[in-house]
Amino acid sequence: MFSTCNHHYNKRLSHFCQKHDEVICSKCIPESHEECQNVQLIEKAADTAKFGYALSSLESRIQNLKLIVTDMLRVNADNFSTLNDQKQTVKKKIKQIRSGINAYLEKLENELGNDLMEKYKVCAKEIDKERQLYLQQKENLDDWTREIKAMKNHASSVHLFSMAKLLHPRQKANEDSVQKRLADAKTSNIEFEQSRILLDFKRLVMSYGKISIRESPVLMSSAHRKAFVIPSLLSRNDKPPSPVVSKFETSVFGNNVDVVRGCFLPDDRLFIPDSKSKIIYVCKTNGANIKKIKLRHVPKDACVLDRSHALVTCGDSGIMMVDLRTLSPGTMIIPGGHCSAISCNKDKIFVVNDECKVSVVDLKGKVLKQITTRYDPYMITSNKTGVIFWTNYNNNNVNSILPNGTSQNVYSGSDLRESTGIATDNRGNVYVAGCDSSNIISVSRTDKSSKTMYAKRDGISSPLGIALSTDKSKLMVINNKQIRVYRTHSN
Repeated sequence: MFSTCNHHYNKRLSHFCQKHDEVICSKCIPESHEECQNVQLIEKAADTAKFGYALSSLESRIQNLKLIVTDMLRVNADNFSTLNDQKQTVKKKIKQIRSGINAYLEKLENELGNDLMEKYKVCAKEIDKERQLYLQQKENLDDWTREIKAMKNHASSVHLFSMAKLLHPRQKANEDSVQKRLADAKTSNIEFEQSRILLDFKRLVMSYGKISIRESPVLMSSAHRKAFVIPSLLSRNDKPPSPVVSKFETSVFGNNVDVVRGCFLPDDRLFIPDSKSKIIYVCKTNGANIKKIKLRHVPKDACVLDRSHALVTCGDSGIMMVDLRTLSPGTMIIPGGHCSAISCNKDKIFVVNDECKVSVVDLKGKVLKQITTRYDPYMITSNKTGVIFWTNYNNNNVNSILPNGTSQNVYSGSDLRESTGIATDNRGNVYVAGCDSSNIISVSRTDKSSKTMYAKRDGISSPLGIALSTDKSKLMVINNKQIRVYRTHSN
């Protein structure tokens, strides 16, 4: 189980690489560890391992991890129980919504029913009134018909003439009355016009609501976090090696310098802007062999474009290209706005040049895209796929912008306070500085989990800018008036 290589099938583990803290087989050496200097036979490296720091630490970590797994099983069981309770609560709410809708529809039905009866009574009364008038006229006409018939058989011509003259104006009045009623005659009808809202009821009330899943992080205790702090596998002195490669005070550049940001050059030297003057300092990782680049503007931030050029933001003046071969300022790239934080990927520049704005700019200064962010980015970095990562000094979040412009929250946690500097390695892991928490954490690309890389015990104190070397094996941290370089074991 522990004697064969993870990378080469059925190959026996035979060597140990101290640089990558990894046991390997003979086939791994030419493929991945050819340039590593501290590769030795596993037997030699394991002289003190049995009773040493690494083995005892590993045993302790296994026990701690077992406790964590047990706790997580308990959390899992509690979560399942809570989930069932939430299901019943949601079902109850759905029924309440349905009952409320039913009660409201029944109220509307009763109101319409009452209104219908009122309208019916009004119409029936008018119809009956009209009917009574016609019945009365019909009865009068029947009487006149009978009287005329009787007088024609028995009355004299004088009586018939007199009757005709008397009935004529009455008949004329009846004809006029009927003619007027016919002209104004209307039938009463009851109609029902359905509400326009109800005509589109299915679209307006597409659902009672929406069922969604919200995931909440499981908070880990500090004791649990210690189980994930992985020491070196082996050490000849039976002590974990110091992660610090070098350190020096920023006063080597002068007493009044203000160093907040910087980056590694391809030759492993440091490229340090002074935000109080128009100078950039170039030096070795231990602060030796200092060179000055005098600029025309005060630098804000810097990143490496290629092996021969670096980019330096200069506020309202734009972005200056610096020739790394001659260590001299070059042409200005002017995208507009106040240029501060910067990163680049091939021929694309990512720059913060307005409040809550990140612009994608080409080398001629043309703005290809401008992305609005929720908060104002403090520092930014980018990976080889073009994903932009950024921090905001006033909160504890790490955010990203995908190439299509979509924004995402990468990480937020209690172990990171006042996020400042940010960098990303070749594996997609993100390194973030916490100014108030005085630590550097790394966030995994795969599962977004975090671990503390360096803390106060490692000399971290209110860090601001951070940067990874070209081969990602070293991390520069700009502390309070101090610059430290740490090994990362990243490749």
